[in-house]
Amino acid sequence: MLVFALPLLPLALLAALALEPSAVPPLRNAHFRDPLVGGVLGGYAGDTGLDIGGMKLPVYAIAAGTLDYAEWGHTRWVGPKDTAYCARITLDEPVPYRGHLITHVYYAHMSAVAEGMEQAESAPVHRHVEAGARLGTSGIANGSWHLHLGLLLDGRVEQDDWDYILREDEVRAVLGGYLNGRRI
Repeated sequence: MLVFALPLLPLALLAALALEPSAVPPLRNAHFRDPLVGGVLGGYAGDTGLDIGGMKLPVYAIAAGTLDYAEWGHTRWVGPKDTAYCARITLDEPVPYRGHLITHVYYAHMSAVAEGMEQAESAPVHRHVEAGARLGTSGIANGSWHLHLGLLLDGRVEQDDWDYILREDEVRAVLGGYLNGRRI
């Protein structure tokens, strides 16, 4: 089955491969799918999400939900060489977490939004995406090719509301306890 063979494929092939949503591998936490197949986990304590390294790899929805936006902007990291396409999804099924609910997922530093997925936050109608849907392509921020994946709590979506953004170690734990330097 293709899903089991994915970690053995060369990264260049993974980058060119656009998986069907059902083929995107699940994570240890069965609520979620792999957001960056072939990516390497990185990040640092205290970050507002999890960094997953990978140059120009496809970015996938980790769960089904409503696409709030998929467009340029929505990130505080905007340097001259940074790519700033971002997406945010309101989860169809919020995930319980320490007396709260994970209600939103955001993806930052993408170099492109997948064809047919670009959507302004101000759009009158917001499309639904299924778990594993291709959202875009990983990009660069602060000199490093990666995807920044954030989990937001209780319907709070402002990135400067530190009480409702899971930190790097918390995201790692929610997704299944993956270690730095490893592929999911």
